[in-house]
Amino acid sequence: MIYVLAIIVLLFVFWALLMYVRKSQWDTIHRNLLDLEDHFEGKVIRRGFATRPFFHGRVEGHPFTLNISSERINNERITYVDISWDLPVKETFTIADFNWLKKRRDKTAEDLKLIKSQQGKEFALMHRNKNRLEQLVKSPVVQQFVSQFENLCYVFLGKTGLICEFSSENLASATEFKSLNPKLELLKMLGKEFGK
Repeated sequence: MIYVLAIIVLLFVFWALLMYVRKSQWDTIHRNLLDLEDHFEGKVIRRGFATRPFFHGRVEGHPFTLNISSERINNERITYVDISWDLPVKETFTIADFNWLKKRRDKTAEDLKLIKSQQGKEFALMHRNKNRLEQLVKSPVVQQFVSQFENLCYVFLGKTGLICEFSSENLASATEFKSLNPKLELLKMLGKEFGK
């Protein structure tokens, strides 16, 4: 009986430690996202004790949401910062990190049109019009975007706005305003270039 109680106590202590670590991480991200409230119209929302906070509001006058997500791919846990921004554009296209995309699409990724960043990293461009795709590959704005947006997984631009996801191994650093704002400026530049 004593052994059973000892095991139960150890499991409880382990669970409490995990909850504390998780809550501490979300507390740090929550504090970082409060800086968005200082610069933009909106609120940080957190629905529970140890849940992920997210920011929802308006940036540049358009609805904006920043959230945290994660997924497991090939026994690897990848954490993302997700941005949804209702910046309407004239056309629909996607820019995605080629290596990130290959993990999800296997061989179907091989036929995509690629562009290299200044650092030599490859990005796939997807557009239904092949002539327009060639123009996008040569666009200085697209080149600047892929060269300066660190850890980009993908950005999808559509007539109702854009969705962007970038990976992070250190969410505390990635959610600081000084890290987020340059990314927002690049997304705004992309939105304005292809805006309505």
